Formats: sequence, C-alpha cells, structure tokens
Amino acid sequence: MLRTLFFLFAVLNTTFATRQMLKVPLYVRQKLNRSELFLARNETKEGDTFRMALQTHKNLEYYGTISMGTPRQNFSVIFDTGSSNTWLPSINCPKSNSACQNHRRYDSTRSSSYIPDGRNFTLRYGSGRVVGYLSRDTLHLAGADLPGLIFGESLFLQHFAFNSVRFDGLVGLGLGALAWPNTTPFLELMCTKRLIEECIFSVYLRQQSDDFLGGELLFGGIDQLKFQGNLHYVPISLSNSWSLEITITTVETKQIGGRINGILDTGTSLVLMPQETYDNLIKALSAKLQDGYNVLTCRRESLPDINIVIGGKVFPLTSNDYLIELTLNRKKICVLAIAPIKMNFWVLGDIFLVRYYTVYDATNKRIGLAKAVRSA
Repeated sequence: MLRTLFFLFAVLNTTFATRQMLKVPLYVRQKLNRSELFLARNETKEGDTFRMALQTHKNLEYYGTISMGTPRQNFSVIFDTGSSNTWLPSINCPKSNSACQNHRRYDSTRSSSYIPDGRNFTLRYGSGRVVGYLSRDTLHLAGADLPGLIFGESLFLQHFAFNSVRFDGLVGLGLGALAWPNTTPFLELMCTKRLIEECIFSVYLRQQSDDFLGGELLFGGIDQLKFQGNLHYVPISLSNSWSLEITITTVETKQIGGRINGILDTGTSLVLMPQETYDNLIKALSAKLQDGYNVLTCRRESLPDINIVIGGKVFPLTSNDYLIELTLNRKKICVLAIAPIKMNFWVLGDIFLVRYYTVYDATNKRIGLAKAVRSA
C-alpha cells in the first residue's frame, strides 16, 4: 500500500455509543515527510449498523481504534480495503526491534479468549516487511464483539518503514480470496456472525481545515448525508479485490489512459497509475522535476481536471485533490499526489476517496460511488 508518512498527534476526545454505533472525534497536528511505498503481498501458502471514526495523517492516512482479547487491549489500526489480513505487534517481539517496541503490543497471556494457531506468516511491503505467527482471539470495535478472528502477531517490523508511524497494526477489509489459507477474514467473519444484517460497508474521508481532519467507516449501512446525488454502482471487475473498471482517462481533451482495472484502497495514501499513463499525465500537466518531486504551479485554478470514466460516468480529480503543498528549502511548492507503479492497474487511494464516498457491497459484488459532502 502507498503510505505518505506524516508525524501526527491525535487526541481521543469523547466517545459515545447509540444503537451500536460509535463516533470518535479527532484532533490532529501534522508534519509532512516524504512518502513511502507499501504494496502488500501474502507469502503464506433494516439491521444493526456499526460506525467508527477514523484518524488521519495529513488527511492522507486514516486509522481507527479496535480492541483485542479479554480483557480488552486497545490498538490503533489502518482499515485497509486493499488487503484481507489483520495483524498487530506482539509482546514477544525482540527488544532489538524498536519499530515493534514503539507501538502497543498484543499480549496473549493477558487474554482468556486467546486460542493459539502457530502458523508463520510474512507480509512484504515496498518499504518493509512484517513477520510473525498466527493467533486467534476476539476483536472488539464500535460496541461489537467478533470472536474467533485469526490474526497475525508480528515479531518483526522493518525499522525504517514502521518506526515513526502512529498506527499499531492493520485490519484488512478485503475479500476472502486475499486472506491467509484456511482463515476467515474480518469482513466475512463479521457477516457470518450476523453482526451486520447487510454485508456492506461505506467509507467517508473528509478534509475541512488544517486543525481538524477525519472520516468515518460505516459497517452495515450507508449514510445519505455524506454524499451528493445518487450512488453510482458498478460491478467488481476482479473477483479477489475491491476493483472496478476504468474505461478511459483524459486531461482536458487529451486521452492519457485507456481501459484498465482500478483498485479502491483505503490503505494507500495517493493515487497510483501505470508508468505509461503517468508519463502522459506529466506531459499533459507540464510538471517539472525538482528534488525528486513532480512540481506544478500552485495556481490551482489554472490546472485542468483529471477525468476518470467509471461505468459511463466521469469522476474528476481537480487540482485541489491531486496537489499537495509542502515547504522545500524554505519555499512553498506544489507537488503531484500521484505516483507511477510498474503494474497494469490503478490504485485509487485516499486522494480519490476524500472526494468520493464509496460503498463496498460484498453480497452483490459491487461498488457504489458518489461525490462526498466535504462539510458533513
């Protein structure tokens, strides 16, 4: 997954539950750092609604709070639509691994609901890897209890990738095909246990001001107040992921990309596209390379939209979406929040998801999109 790593300080103010819904207001302080690339791959062969607020890294990295075990042990986690596995740092990680030691760690000896599994796992990312073994316990979130979840206890977190981030672990919201063998991933288990009547969830990420950033993950329902107009539904284009088909991409009248799959990924900060499409985009926007960044004018009104056609409907990204301001050598510059990958698909990360409210329907194998309400 692509992560733009920022130093973030968040204060959990108040929480309240009503009808098994939980809202968490968040307050943040941010500092911009360079981005890291996280592409994960697995190396191991009228119902109740739960609502959870999400925290952010510069409105580019969103995470929320869960608990594991009995009594509960609390963790901050990324909720990742791009993967299906769940992992947390383990109390058994060595003291020499500071990336693990600097985070909250799960202690199975403190949990009466813990069941050992013992199988080893390795997850590789573009900027590091996670190594450990599998365990089983009860996960708690938003007033709901999910017993019997198989998750990874991490013994090793690669230092440079995980040492400075605030989140402890990850909860995969992907489909079962991406899960470890002979395990039932989080979303499927939640639906099987009937914690939610409809096997859907929706994601709302918002951007208001420099001192208040947040969002909301809604399990089992759709919040009509969070988007404008009607949801535009398209079928999942790849059976093993939250993916859709992009028909064509243009900048003004110039086509920069053709028919291709795009993966909706809450665990990715930016938008990723194939190298050829990216090169076409750079030319269309007249971006200039400066200190490793593709720099554009900060006069946003002069920049064109990037028009992404999905299911016959245009979903534009404006310059307010795809530009990030930062200070370099004491000068403000605006850089492109889009990066190339050596793969034949797009990854539509938080830059896209801030603009569009998204619904993930596992029963009907479809994805819904609508323009998000920025001030909801």
